[in-house]
Amino acid sequence: MLSNFLALLATIALPMNDTELLARAKALEPAALRAMHERFYGQVARYIQFKVGDPATVEDLTGEVFVRALEGLRRGQGWQESPGGWIMGIARHVVTDHYRRQEKMKEVELDERIAASDEAGPSQHALRNERTHQLMQAIQQLTEEQRDVILLRFMEGIDISGVARALNKTPGAIKALQFRAMRTLAELLPSHSLEDTV
Repeated sequence: MLSNFLALLATIALPMNDTELLARAKALEPAALRAMHERFYGQVARYIQFKVGDPATVEDLTGEVFVRALEGLRRGQGWQESPGGWIMGIARHVVTDHYRRQEKMKEVELDERIAASDEAGPSQHALRNERTHQLMQAIQQLTEEQRDVILLRFMEGIDISGVARALNKTPGAIKALQFRAMRTLAELLPSHSLEDTV
């Protein structure tokens, strides 16, 4: 009876810090792998949606990210500081490989509904949609690296060190890319504050 209870307790997913999650994921514990998948699936899928657009392809590539992560964990790899940065770095490589296979580098426009507020009235909603549309057009004019920094930092909420890991750059380089991107966006969107849209 006690052994059944202990077995049941072992299957309950308890919150894990990043270090514990890495250690247990490297040991290929199902609960840790499940926790990692649940924690990062949404971020990975949104990032790939921004870069690819086609829902079926997004689903396939998101699955591929987690397969590659599992392969990395089996080889003893993993994150050093940021699990989000590590998994988003894998996502970035999966998207790059996808486009290499497709022999094209076409990115879809961002979905206008991303920043829309459900609580706004009709006029506020229309204004917000227009600002969002202008912001998405401006983001498309950034360099690929600048776009990645803006998407990962502000839409996915990943910290500087996590973005640095994802893009295989130093935190200082990420700060410089972010500064240049924000300056470019400010020049492209002079009529209103970026804080209203980002």
